[in-house]
Amino acid sequence: MTPSWQIRRHALFWLLTAYAAVIALHAEHLPRWILVAAVIAACWRIQCFRGAWPLPGRPLKLGLLAMCLTGLLLEYGNPIGLEPMVALLVSAYVMKLLEMVHRRDAYLVVLLAFFVAALAALFDQSISGAGYVLGCLLLVLAALIGLHQSDTTSGRLRPLRGAAALLFQAMPLMILMFLLMPRVGALWSVPIQTHKAKTGVTDTMSPGDFSQLGRSAELAFRVTFDGAIPPQRQLYWRGLVLSKFDGRVWSRTFRTSLDDGALLQWYGQQPKHWDQLIERRGDPLRYSVVIEPTQQPWLYALNTALPGGRGVALTRDFRLISAQPVTSKQQYQVISWLDYRVESANLSPDRRKIELQLPDGFNPRAVALAQRWRRLESDDRALVQRVLNLYNREFIYTLQPPLLGRDSVDEFLFDTQRGFCEHFAGSFVFLMRAAGIPARVVAGYQGGERHPDGYLSVRQYDAHAWAEVWLPDEGWVSIDPTAHVAPERIEGDIQTLLGDEEGFLADSPASLMRFRHIGWINRLRLDMEALNYHWALWVLGYDQKQQSFLRGLLGDTSPLRIALALLGTGGGLVLLIGLWKLIPDRPKPLDPLDRQFQALCRKLERGGCARLSGEGPRAFAERIGLEQPELAEQVMAISRAYEGMRYGEQASQPELLAKAVKRLPAIRR
Repeated sequence: MTPSWQIRRHALFWLLTAYAAVIALHAEHLPRWILVAAVIAACWRIQCFRGAWPLPGRPLKLGLLAMCLTGLLLEYGNPIGLEPMVALLVSAYVMKLLEMVHRRDAYLVVLLAFFVAALAALFDQSISGAGYVLGCLLLVLAALIGLHQSDTTSGRLRPLRGAAALLFQAMPLMILMFLLMPRVGALWSVPIQTHKAKTGVTDTMSPGDFSQLGRSAELAFRVTFDGAIPPQRQLYWRGLVLSKFDGRVWSRTFRTSLDDGALLQWYGQQPKHWDQLIERRGDPLRYSVVIEPTQQPWLYALNTALPGGRGVALTRDFRLISAQPVTSKQQYQVISWLDYRVESANLSPDRRKIELQLPDGFNPRAVALAQRWRRLESDDRALVQRVLNLYNREFIYTLQPPLLGRDSVDEFLFDTQRGFCEHFAGSFVFLMRAAGIPARVVAGYQGGERHPDGYLSVRQYDAHAWAEVWLPDEGWVSIDPTAHVAPERIEGDIQTLLGDEEGFLADSPASLMRFRHIGWINRLRLDMEALNYHWALWVLGYDQKQQSFLRGLLGDTSPLRIALALLGTGGGLVLLIGLWKLIPDRPKPLDPLDRQFQALCRKLERGGCARLSGEGPRAFAERIGLEQPELAEQVMAISRAYEGMRYGEQASQPELLAKAVKRLPAIRR
């Protein structure tokens, strides 16, 4: 006999199923060694149940604990943060499963599973993520129910059905809490710093950086415009300005601190003096951006931008920055003017010195070419056009550029002549500076996919670098050398341009973007993306929607009214569920064979021969034969026919039983 405290087979099955689902939920941000340890722990648990392996002893458990703590310190360095804490909790979950012996240990494993599954909402608030968390909670609830059932209980799926029933009963109260209970600001407003590196534009640029982003179809951000989407050639999403060059790597000179009021103009503040250097002309363009997590504070916007909401600032180099690193989906509003002039009157000596800086001893051939052309062209515009004509004649735009050495600009311009956007932008700015024209690199994204629902999706393969040059009476002018080499990249679709090139989307092998040419797959992809986008908009704007809903429902959003509404409505729902559970179940209709046998029993009972509790059909017929010999043969024949049809291989014919019962004479008292 199995002891009452021991974990039974069905309970272990659901515990391990829930365990696998919960661990998979966090697989993306957990170190690989924890995933390996989780698999080993599950296998060890199964072997322990089979009796093949012993349970780990105290020395082994202490050793495993020390290994986990050491591994976390080596993996993350600083143990303070969301991901290290989640990894520590998952490690405890894995070890508790391994040392589980009694049923009370299994209850602790279930409680840990509930908590670990719910933590996934901190990393992913998509509709698919919410559905997966709900599925994990269903499995964990099934494991909890399985702990209270024996292996003799009919059906291995019975715990899952019970869990689904409980979840369905809890759904009204869950929806009520979701609608009425305000979100806890301290949990969701605290920035969640992650140790995982995100694919995207960084604050440095060297040859090959942007071509690597062409391997990824990961979403960067989505944009909804108040009006029509501007033409593709105007969609330059400014993110970073790179003015410092060490001979190979471009980087920032404005290391903007959030405390530096002189270099930041926050939303709602009076314009800084340098904001007057921007001449904004024409009608403004208003739009909303939903950016994916980047773990960086910089944001993306069209030229020339002003923040349209709190928590966003305009920097001195005319780009947008967030008050906190973007560690989760974030929505911000922007106002841009596409017709503008920036610093057209003059360029300060300090700024001119920075934008003309070149390292000594690098790329001598490029320096000589720029100086020779400078002597031939006194007009800056003419010199810019001469360099662009060079790119247009002899260069090739490719996702697989050759590797470059120390003098990367020389090697690109005079030897390989094959490159991606960073090669063209970097070499162009170098030539401009060598010719005495202030110039800098701008990094961000260009273009985007227009969705049928009217918004724009910008992906990592849209990452782009271009140049800005300062011209007298014109100020900073955007120049994109890539547009003169591959105009299809700027005017059209980068996937059409690079789709057949080896390496494009290599980091996204399962992306549906690969199958856009197949109509039904593309429609499915667009529908899924629209659903996820509208879900994200709804989640990000939920606080405002909830406040409007509560004001319309309660008239006031004071804590007292919300509490009374929760208690009243929630109590009513619980009462209704309780009353529903008290309603007796309707009897299930009898099988036709059972119905005829019951008719036989009632007929004999009316004559004083009632069937005894627990008495089988054969025993009942034999007793009737002793008490009523004249009916013995008929009752025994009916009993044998019923047994053959019910339990044997005889075909079910309830109508024959009905006729036999009808022919049976009534018992005379």
